[in-house]
Amino acid sequence: MIRIFAFILTLLISTLPVSSQTKASPWRYEGPRVGMDLSRYLLPYMSSAKRNGWEIQADFPYKGNFFPTVETGMQWFDDTHSTFRYKNNGAYARVGIDMNISKFESLKDHDFVFVGFRYGYSIFSQQSENITNSNYWESINTNLPSHLMNAHWGELVFGMKGELLPNFFFGWSLRAKFPIAVTKDVNIHPYIIPGIGKTGGGTPFDFSVGVYYRFPIFRSKTIPKVLKMGGAKHPGLNDGMDQEGQGYGGQRSGGSGSGSSGGGGNRGGGGSRSGR
Repeated sequence: MIRIFAFILTLLISTLPVSSQTKASPWRYEGPRVGMDLSRYLLPYMSSAKRNGWEIQADFPYKGNFFPTVETGMQWFDDTHSTFRYKNNGAYARVGIDMNISKFESLKDHDFVFVGFRYGYSIFSQQSENITNSNYWESINTNLPSHLMNAHWGELVFGMKGELLPNFFFGWSLRAKFPIAVTKDVNIHPYIIPGIGKTGGGTPFDFSVGVYYRFPIFRSKTIPKVLKMGGAKHPGLNDGMDQEGQGYGGQRSGGSGSGSSGGGGNRGGGGSRSGR
């Protein structure tokens, strides 16, 4: 009985160090990320006109390095001059995808640099009031009524997002915008379009600075692999050379084997002549 008790106690003691050293393996948490573009709140301080708005952004992880994205917002613009007053306001939405081009170093590393594409659509109205035209005889004051319009465009995006605290992210992006189609107004060309910005000429550029929260719904123990940005490998080039090299080697090997067999046959023939 004492021996059995000693044996059990020995087993328990031997397992204690293993149990104390065992730690729960880390997980990689992923999920939808939702945030707000803080740069929209800087608009009132960036021009003399009254301009403000808001924008909400969301993305969803797909296969580790891809992030389908949805962005929506509204904008109000009111610019008053001595000879006219211009108003513009409306809503917009963008859909697209971001692709990570950096390397995740560990399961807990969620910082990434990305390039992306967006398709945007905006519906807005514009109008002009107190338009004054003066000539030698008199001054004429007129108004242009509100006109409902829409616009389509594409965007190329470059930026990054980093995890400051667990599940809280900070990010920024630079955007080049390419208008595709804009409703025509016979009276006024749109001075500004919600979601695009000013349309004075050239390619409109924009930026965003946002904070985001990730909902850690999914978990895994796999670090996403780095995307290979190079071109497709040509299987017939190197592989063919290797196969040819192996084929030549096989022929040489086979030739040597034939020679050996032939030699053996000759020696065998010699033995037959010796027997005669």
